[in-house]
Amino acid sequence: MDSTSLINSMHRKQSTSSVADKENRRMAEVYKDFSAQKKEDRYIQLLHPCSVTSKSSHSGAILPPISLAYLAATLRGAGYPVKIIEAQGDDIFNIRLSECGDYNIQGLSTEEILARIKPETKILGVTLLYSYEWLIQRDVIKAIKARFPKIIIVVGGEHPTALPEYVLRDCPEVDFIVSGEGEFTFLQLVSSIFYSKEFISIPGISYINKKDQFSSNGLSSRIAHIDDIPRPAWDLCNVENYFQPNWTMGIGLGRHMPINATRGCPYQCTFCSSPTMWTTRYIMRDPVDVADEFEYLVRQYGANNIDFVDLTAIVRKDWALSFCEELKQKDLKVSWQLPSGTRSEALDKEVLQALYDTGCRLITYAPESASEETLRQIKKKVKIDRLVKSIRAANKIGHTTKVNIVIGFPDDTLTSILKSAWFAVKMAIYGSEDCTFTKFSPYPGSELYRRLRDESKIPPPSDDYIRSLAGFMDFTKAESYCNRVNGRVLTFLAFAMHGIFYSVAYLTHPKRIFRTIRNLTKNQFEPSNVLEQRLFDVFTREKIKSN
Repeated sequence: MDSTSLINSMHRKQSTSSVADKENRRMAEVYKDFSAQKKEDRYIQLLHPCSVTSKSSHSGAILPPISLAYLAATLRGAGYPVKIIEAQGDDIFNIRLSECGDYNIQGLSTEEILARIKPETKILGVTLLYSYEWLIQRDVIKAIKARFPKIIIVVGGEHPTALPEYVLRDCPEVDFIVSGEGEFTFLQLVSSIFYSKEFISIPGISYINKKDQFSSNGLSSRIAHIDDIPRPAWDLCNVENYFQPNWTMGIGLGRHMPINATRGCPYQCTFCSSPTMWTTRYIMRDPVDVADEFEYLVRQYGANNIDFVDLTAIVRKDWALSFCEELKQKDLKVSWQLPSGTRSEALDKEVLQALYDTGCRLITYAPESASEETLRQIKKKVKIDRLVKSIRAANKIGHTTKVNIVIGFPDDTLTSILKSAWFAVKMAIYGSEDCTFTKFSPYPGSELYRRLRDESKIPPPSDDYIRSLAGFMDFTKAESYCNRVNGRVLTFLAFAMHGIFYSVAYLTHPKRIFRTIRNLTKNQFEPSNVLEQRLFDVFTREKIKSN
């Protein structure tokens, strides 16, 4: 979609709401700036940094950079020359230990990243998702600024949105932060920089001013009509690099492509940073448009699986059924997965059957706890009895189901944790293939992070604090933020609960034992559940590191 089409589309939508009116007028002005000087050389690059995981964790998901692909499409639609530097995908089998010895780094080296930055680049955008990656990404940003001192570095994503002043103070090489939903805010900032316009009032921008004062305009304005955003510019990404049997979010089936059907989450779980990043405004795309993009990924890139990477993919039953009906008509015969965790309210037998009939093969449920008291404390509005009913129905239909459990919330007790353990055992008996038990980490931007900071139970952001955040997926770490259960006990419980779940799951379904052995020893790896996927990931990583 070119800039003129985008402007026209915005004007067509202007009668919907006052908020949308204001947003559309603002962005139409920005696009007019670009269309007036479309051929002017204003070169922008976007960096997808290396993957960083704790050295003792099983693996990390490696996906094509959907957020940068959206950003690039928006910039290109406005007339800007833009390129994506894929530090993950372009050297996906380069796995090494960080100099500090705490992390596995996967992807291009810093020197290789520097070599891909063009001398004519005026602005470099960097996406920073996970806070525990910050120490490594900070060093890369510092190296970029040292080599290219005139480049303007703009960062966005969950981490800088949650801790904007900390990021700017800790890494003065960062010039601006875009907080929240980034496409149009970044575009407006770029327009202001290139056309010498005022940027201090742009919503979502943070920076350190000339008086060394932190200046923040809060979150970006949410985009009212996400169907009007250009589809991700996958042609600017080397997507073939990601078509590996390893490091997927769910079950690796080969040619995986990500998709977003929604933005935001309507809930306010206290352990999650989503309300800080997205507010609680939940916006669903038109199911017809999602199905069309689904078909495009299959036809254009030969995708044989689509991963929905939404925060909460399915909330409304009518949307899910409409989407499935659209997919059914397309008759694509490819699989798709819900690997990032979703809720159960809309997943009744009718919806589950529709999902399965259109190729859905993995559903990840995210109750976080099976204790009603813990659920109340963390504001997780889940009814366990309905969740169990949904999981059992999904298993009977043929879905592979996975359950996510978190232990060690501040007010957890040993009793509440054991309730979650017993719940997991029942799910194993009922046929669930996978369950993960992670230890609670006070993630920046979450309500529990703010509470623990107010109670002085965690320090201000620092290198040591950032290192501690990787403990949720590392059984060698013993951090605890739980008032009644210490770190060593939590670590033991997380490890033991994994063992108990999979022991029960395999002993009550003994055919899985032979299937897993067969899958892991075949020349061509074909996993059947997430456990097999993660075991294969670990074997591959260690083999690479030993060579």
